[in-house]
Amino acid sequence: MRTAAIVALQLGLIFLPACVKRSSTPAEGAVTIELTSPAGVGGLTSGAAATVTATVYDQSNQGVTWTIVPLNFGTLSTPTSTNQPSNYQTISSVTYTAPTDFSTNTTVTITATSISNPNIATSLPIKVSPLNVSLEISSPLTGNQTPAAPQTIDQGGQLALEAVVTNVTGNNQQAVTWVLSPATGAGSLTNQTTSSVTYVAPNTVTSPLTATITAVSTTNPGATASVEVTVLSSGAGPNVAAVQVNGGPVSTQFYPNGAFTSITICNPGSNTVCRTVDGVLVDTGSYGLRILQSEIPLLKLTTFLDGNGNTLENCVSLADGSYLWGPVSLADLYMSGETSVFTSPPPIQVISSSNIPVPDSCSNGGTTNLNTPQLLGANGILGVGPEPTDCTLAGVNLCDGSTQPTPPNLYYTCPSTGCAATDSPVIVPAIQQVTNPVIKFSNVASFTRDNNGVILQLPSVSGAESTVSGTLIFGIGTETNNQLGNATVFTLDSNDHFTTVFSGQTLTNSFIDSGSNALFFPDSLPTCTVSTQFFCPSSPLSDLTAKNEGKTQGKGTVTFSVDNADSLFSTYPGYAALSTLAGPEGTYQSCSDGNSSCVFDWGLPFFYGRTVYTHIDACLPPPATCNPLTGAYFAY
Repeated sequence: MRTAAIVALQLGLIFLPACVKRSSTPAEGAVTIELTSPAGVGGLTSGAAATVTATVYDQSNQGVTWTIVPLNFGTLSTPTSTNQPSNYQTISSVTYTAPTDFSTNTTVTITATSISNPNIATSLPIKVSPLNVSLEISSPLTGNQTPAAPQTIDQGGQLALEAVVTNVTGNNQQAVTWVLSPATGAGSLTNQTTSSVTYVAPNTVTSPLTATITAVSTTNPGATASVEVTVLSSGAGPNVAAVQVNGGPVSTQFYPNGAFTSITICNPGSNTVCRTVDGVLVDTGSYGLRILQSEIPLLKLTTFLDGNGNTLENCVSLADGSYLWGPVSLADLYMSGETSVFTSPPPIQVISSSNIPVPDSCSNGGTTNLNTPQLLGANGILGVGPEPTDCTLAGVNLCDGSTQPTPPNLYYTCPSTGCAATDSPVIVPAIQQVTNPVIKFSNVASFTRDNNGVILQLPSVSGAESTVSGTLIFGIGTETNNQLGNATVFTLDSNDHFTTVFSGQTLTNSFIDSGSNALFFPDSLPTCTVSTQFFCPSSPLSDLTAKNEGKTQGKGTVTFSVDNADSLFSTYPGYAALSTLAGPEGTYQSCSDGNSSCVFDWGLPFFYGRTVYTHIDACLPPPATCNPLTGAYFAY
């Protein structure tokens, strides 16, 4: 954060002077205080500063103390005082600096209190408004202005940006300057004005390059807005988002084999009240956006309430006893050139920062809500699996009361103080269920509905790499860059599973899951002594094979390798991409009737060197028949 000491008059800061009594020579024992600041009517913007001066008439020449209400809403500098004993006058000055991170207009009261007589005090109210700088992109085809979510462009490409400064008046107050980072090797800025700029990518890149363009308010250099642009040698576009396997956003909680992206979240209907959240895990094994409340502190998202004012809460229970808990909220979403604003805002889960009581049926005996980046290992989860909501399977909605009277343990209505331990899940209509955001996406430039699935592409990894970069492409068969081509389609059963035949086992509950950081399957391999959730064979195993079979179509053999996880972590500390990481799932040779030992979880190592398609189910509920290419499937 940069805070500039700015002369009040230069900012056009104007205040109502306090009403005071003043006498040239106070009577014995009398104290008067006069507060002054630039005269007039007005206020401060976020991060700006103003000096307030108290002229104290006091025979003891002791001056004043300074306080601020609300407490800690901005800062007061160390006061400076000058005594003039000849006329019983002390002049004390303090500089108030407004905070930079707040979202609503706030009136701050600065009070000077006499040291010699604490009953004498004078206050000055100052209105503080958030000065917001936001960036927008104008579509060259439609002219639509949308918030500048992180973008991808090809080498040599160009991106035009507009800066919008709010809560200021006058053209000179709305001006910005532009900064490109890194300053060299990341392209250039051209056509610069006080409100617009064009970014020009380098003509040639040998690997993905990330440039950051920042608009800095000239009124308050502490107010800025930035956009990240990933330059690719080819394959970029409005429906393409950058993905990084980089260990995650938390330096103290390293996340191997996690694919992370960025998403811009806005208050519904707003182009300026937005927050771009990095470090969001891309997960083809779940459905819906789940974001930490701590990552969107300034957003005021709409939540669903029942007739008693209780909030609709969403629960995700995990096998280790941990869980995700938080209200279902509405938000406008932007990823690259894709947005949900042409439809209705999708319901998302905001993972509550507070550890309020949850029902036992949600916590399942656990006590940990993964509600911090350190606990989750991410700032959120982007669930882009093969279903439209988190409570649908093969065209059947399990939570809306249409197929079963008792819903699964996903949705609850609770007062703000939390649920009771014995509370039961409630029936929720599909329109209020946490929604796979992809089904809401349209391409801003072309209005193409890239809403039927995603394609995750990652480069090959030989053993271990410190980081790798890939892409998440929206839509399947909707644009020239997302066609199926010669990929093999593996259709899924009513539980979104296919079959993997491995080591004499027919594993009927298998799936492809970018949110799993290893390959997990039943085997007799020894587990590790340190990282007990992974395999640690005595020597690397290569050229292992398994055969995948779709429910109605799709067959293919996969070759993979398994290495000693403890050795990998010690040999390659800080390496994020480990292609040979694997671990146990269920019990070897005990698969029966689709139990937990019937799973081959093809986690992120499966994605290295492949183009993997995840198609969202668009079939009607049974007994309607479904074309395999409109139902749920994986392809690669």
